[in-house]
Amino acid sequence: MDCPYNLANNRQVRMLSDLTLVGCYNLSVMPEKQRNKVLLESAKSNLKHMAFFGLTEFQRKTQYLFEKTFNMNFISPFTQYNTTRASSVEINEEIQKRIEGLNFLDMELYSYAKDLFLQRYQFMRQKEHQEARRKRQEQRKFLKGRFLQTHFQSQSQGQSQNPSQNPSQTPNLNANQNVTQNLIQNLTQSSGQNPSPKENRESQKQSPGQEQSDGNTSNGTHDYIGSVEKWR
Repeated sequence: MDCPYNLANNRQVRMLSDLTLVGCYNLSVMPEKQRNKVLLESAKSNLKHMAFFGLTEFQRKTQYLFEKTFNMNFISPFTQYNTTRASSVEINEEIQKRIEGLNFLDMELYSYAKDLFLQRYQFMRQKEHQEARRKRQEQRKFLKGRFLQTHFQSQSQGQSQNPSQNPSQTPNLNANQNVTQNLIQNLTQSSGQNPSPKENRESQKQSPGQEQSDGNTSNGTHDYIGSVEKWR
């Protein structure tokens, strides 16, 4: 800590940033304050444009995000370890603050990385739920259409087996067939658009404040979703 040229300080920022922006290790190119700002912004930008990165303290989320990003599955789940060899070293609060001060760029980069990581994770979870909902709606649409078609065919077969039926009833039967066909088309077209009664009841239970907060969340993550789709 006493060495002003210790390369261990803010190492993560230097590893992720473009050093050519600050003249590599030539400290006379620009003032130190400006140099630190350029390095930090460069590291954040490069991290944001990476297709994937993980955090040690979120092993399961890291695995999930990797699998969804690259459409690959690991054989076994990741194991979460909450302690490291460094955790066995006891330091007082004064030394800890000094370490954080010497690595203030890495501290800020980590805060940014954690926020970006959790946003990406949440985005993937929402996308997974939307895909599952879409599949359920398509399945309900298919089952409704199949049920009505089977019911219509059974009625047609029953009518063909009764040749003694009064011919004057034929127009009514044709009209019933047309109504049934129209009903099939309407149900198959609207089943994917109209929510179920259960969903209607759940949406009515939401308070106005909750609906407003959901809208704010959607607007707040709009820019992030666009950036995620870009790097994907």
